[in-house]
Order: sequence, then C-alpha cells, then structure tokens
Amino acid sequence: MKKNITISDVALEAGVSKTTVSRYLNGQFGKMSQETKEKIEAVIKELNYRPNKQAQSLKSKRSYLIGVVVSDISNMYSSLLLKGIGEVLGKEGYQMIIMDAANSIEQEKELLNKLIDQSVEGIILQASSRDANHYSFLKEANIPILLVDREVEPLIFPLVTTDNEDATKKIVQVILDKKYDEIVVISEPLKDIITREVRYNSVKEKVLENKKEVKLIEVDKKLDLEQVLSELVNSTKKTAIFASNGRMLMDILTILVTKKIEIPSDIGIVGFDDWNLSALVGPGITSVEQKTKLIGEESGKKILSYLDDEPIVIETFIVPADIQLRNSL
Repeated sequence: MKKNITISDVALEAGVSKTTVSRYLNGQFGKMSQETKEKIEAVIKELNYRPNKQAQSLKSKRSYLIGVVVSDISNMYSSLLLKGIGEVLGKEGYQMIIMDAANSIEQEKELLNKLIDQSVEGIILQASSRDANHYSFLKEANIPILLVDREVEPLIFPLVTTDNEDATKKIVQVILDKKYDEIVVISEPLKDIITREVRYNSVKEKVLENKKEVKLIEVDKKLDLEQVLSELVNSTKKTAIFASNGRMLMDILTILVTKKIEIPSDIGIVGFDDWNLSALVGPGITSVEQKTKLIGEESGKKILSYLDDEPIVIETFIVPADIQLRNSL
C-alpha cells in the first residue's frame, strides 16, 4: 500500500521543522529565506505532497470555503460569473461550493442553510428574490454576505453589479438615433427581479424624454412570443425590440431566424448581455456587453477583503459595461 506523505516527511526531507513547513503552506513567510522557500517547494513537488485540507481547517478553525449561490446555473451569465470568482479565490487558496437555486426561493433558502452548516467563511449570492426579508436570516450566520448582479429591497448586503441604468440609456440612444418610432421592451416579469425593472424604467425614461413610444411585453408561460413578434413585424410603425437579458435575446432571435424575418429591414433589435454570441447572429446584434467575468473577479476580491477585516459597508459596486455596435438597427 502506498504510504501517505505527511508534513513530517516534507520537513525531514527539507531539513526544516514542521512549523516552518506549516508556515510555508499557509503563506506565512515572515523572515523565511528564499532558499528555504525554494527547498520546501522542491520537496513538496518531489514527494507529491498534498496537504490535508480537513486537518488544516480543524487546526486553524478556518474552512477556506466560500459558498456561491446562482439563480440558474444553466445560464451563460452564471458560467462566466463563476469563472471569474473561482480564479480569484483559487489564487488565495479558497474553494467554491457552487449551488444552483434553479430560480426557486424555497430551494435557495435550503441551499443557503446548507452552506452555513458547512462552515463556509462567506457567501456570494445572486438573489432569486427582490425581497430582502427572504435573506434576513443570513445576518444570524455572522459571516460576510455579498450580493452579485441582483439587488434586494432594501439593500441589506453589499452588491457588485453592472451599470444597468447608464448602459441601457446609452443603447436606447443608439436606437433613437436610427429614428425608430417605437421601442418594445421584452422581458421576463418585472416584479420578480429589480434588475429587470431598472432596465425597463431606464428605457421608458429615455424614450419618453425624446417623445417616442415605448411598450412593455412581459413574457411568461402563457404568452405566445411567436405571435407577439409577428404582430410587431407587421406593425406600420418602425419598431425596435429591446431584449432585457441574454436569454430573452436568444429566445427572440431563435424565432426571428426560424421565421426568416429580416433584421433590421423587418424589425430592429438590441439586447442586454452579449456573451460574444450576438456577433454571430444575422447581421450581428447591437448589444450591451456586461463584463460578467470581471464582475465575478470583483466579487471574489470583495468577499476576500471582508475576510481580511475590511469594514462591510452596505453599498453598490458598479462594473461598467460596453456597447457593442453591430448591424441590427
């Protein structure tokens, strides 16, 4: 049977104490010489030593675990977000426990309690509800909580998100410059998520300011989106669609392409979320490009800063978005 390599074996081979090896593993170099660090590193590689994280956690009373709960893990946004968070945490020796709430508030609460039971040191949450009352129980856990992407009312934890309002108004101005008569916002129900409401209100404010028409269509299981799009295409008004997020944009484009509806001659369209896929559809879709991976990186840095005793201030951290101009208007 292959012998498990221990910290004692590393210390003996490197000619140093177990305490020195332990300090090296925990990044506590202090007055440790470069020669000693290089010797320990070489021995660890030679012996293929892997520290026992569970034993380290028991000794240090730290888990080095960060819980991350996303509303829908099948969404491209979630994948890029998790990549950004994971890269930052991994460099600092932390691991993510990833949970998928599947757009269920009940499942989300159950998962959050499981994370607390697993002694995570902090939680990054993409909230499934806009109601802060659903998350008040997290305050009792006495660990840092960081919201990402979506805020809650009232804001009871810090938030990292994109500049929904400014980016939306910028892309609406692009539509207005193309002399469209009407802008139609197609979104999942606004009441569920604040972000959707902010984007719609930003469109509405900008359009009405320019004395044009704005319409809201909220998509649910009962709505026949194909029929709605047919009516918009056949309208006598020069119409542009604003798709409120990436998934909505892809659903709309799927119908338009299948029905051979020409963009932009039959109808104009823009979207919020880019994922670099919009450039590949039809003439290329003008869209807001959220820097999703960067939002993840900033979230990872922020949660780690709270673990380093940075004061937790309830505020919103904005990561700017870009406008990708293509040929869909």
